[in-house]
Amino acid sequence: MNSASLEYRLRVSPHARDVSLRVTVDRGLEVVVPRGYNPALVPQILEHMQGWIRDALARAEANRRGIDPQARWHLPTKIELPAIDKAWQVVAKETERRSVSIREIPGGRLSIAGNLHDSRACCAALGRWLQRQANRDLIPQLEALSRELGLRYGRVYIRLQRARWGSCSNRKAISLNAKLLLLSPALARSVMIHELCHLTEMNHSARFWSRVERHDPHFRAHRMLLRDAWKSAPPWAKSLLSS
Repeated sequence: MNSASLEYRLRVSPHARDVSLRVTVDRGLEVVVPRGYNPALVPQILEHMQGWIRDALARAEANRRGIDPQARWHLPTKIELPAIDKAWQVVAKETERRSVSIREIPGGRLSIAGNLHDSRACCAALGRWLQRQANRDLIPQLEALSRELGLRYGRVYIRLQRARWGSCSNRKAISLNAKLLLLSPALARSVMIHELCHLTEMNHSARFWSRVERHDPHFRAHRMLLRDAWKSAPPWAKSLLSS
């Protein structure tokens, strides 16, 4: 799907505060923007959200044709982690073991073996693997960014959170969602900057946002994209929300 050739309906709403995307059977893709919003910024949003748009259009088409869009969960054939620019082809192997294990093998492949009919075990294994990747790659990124900005944290934790990309405690402990790996490098960096800025401002005051903007000039656009980023997550990653 090429965002430049994507057909959509642009609607200006006086009640909208942010940009939102809607897909319906009757209207197709509709982009709702607040009054005064620059429409030239829409293609960038569509480019970032093209995965979600593709799935939403497919569901709308299935509904139009009277087809049940709900499909049984299955293992992905490929896993991509944009934040660190890595991808693996999945090699699935059914065994008699009750558990599921994941390991990287040469050639950019990811071996997933065990009871592959047990979706809960598969989700749990994928969650553990994603957390290992995040510990290996996100923590060094946070450390480098901390030094760059001169904002020092105490401890860092990697978790699989349902709704938060990150958080910062009063004790200067930063928690990062392992699913940051599913975002673009710019969005993952934006989240880290946000949490690092909380080390000096434990609030969302004007002074806090001024500090954020100093390090992330496009933070407003990033905030809008982060709000809807869950929608564009691949099916296997969405399943980790309940694992």
